[in-house]
Amino acid sequence: MTVDLARRPPEPPPPLRGSLAATMYREYCLLTRDRTNLLLAIVPSAVYLLLFATSLANLVGEVRYGGRTVGYAEFTVPAVLLSSMLAAATTAGTSLFQERLGRMDVELWSYPLGTGGYVLGKLLVSTLLILAQTLAALVVALTVLDFRWPPGNWAAALCATGVAALAFNGLYLLLATRFSDFRRFSVTINVVAPVLLFSSPSFYPVDRMAPVLQWLSWANPVTYGIRAIRDGALFGFGAAWPWLLVLAGIAAVTGPLLARSLVARAREL
Repeated sequence: MTVDLARRPPEPPPPLRGSLAATMYREYCLLTRDRTNLLLAIVPSAVYLLLFATSLANLVGEVRYGGRTVGYAEFTVPAVLLSSMLAAATTAGTSLFQERLGRMDVELWSYPLGTGGYVLGKLLVSTLLILAQTLAALVVALTVLDFRWPPGNWAAALCATGVAALAFNGLYLLLATRFSDFRRFSVTINVVAPVLLFSSPSFYPVDRMAPVLQWLSWANPVTYGIRAIRDGALFGFGAAWPWLLVLAGIAAVTGPLLARSLVARAREL
């Protein structure tokens, strides 16, 4: 008796839970087995916050934001956090090239690995790393800077950080899939990241920006990340929810696009 392989029904896709758990465990091992890289991923944001905010707080003093006067150190905390977030997102995008250059992508897609679980696992582990960065930086802020937020504002700031991390990790991973040459990706990221950061109301209020930059800031996703974290920290969920919706929309769009792009890449192997 012969079996017609062409008529054999396709194998069902692997369950999302299994692919997600396997990907998260792999990313966790890659992150924690080298303690030096782990420390370098978490510590710099706290150091930047300490050096930047304390050195400029006395120089600038206070700024007017959202109808109230706040200290400059308190105003710039979200910008420092988002700067570290962009650096972590760059690392996430670079990991795709490391898998490709080491031919690890061939091994990954040779196993029954679901695309959805793979994408979600990478996003979740990167987001958890960014939350660890944020907590370390905020502990430093509480230690050396003179400001206190109510518990609800803390929750809003951390929620905004998590949603922003999902959005920016998705964007950077999606961008990484559109490049075939690592050097071009690296150059592009290193040029784009400072432009995004400084064409947003990061270290200055939007009304102090040049008119052209004010218009550009509305098309800049970093603006919504900073506004979500800053408004959540200073005013709570009531002020942060519009920006949270924008970031959630970005994350919801980039996730499926990233999955489709990875599937297209896998077919080229």
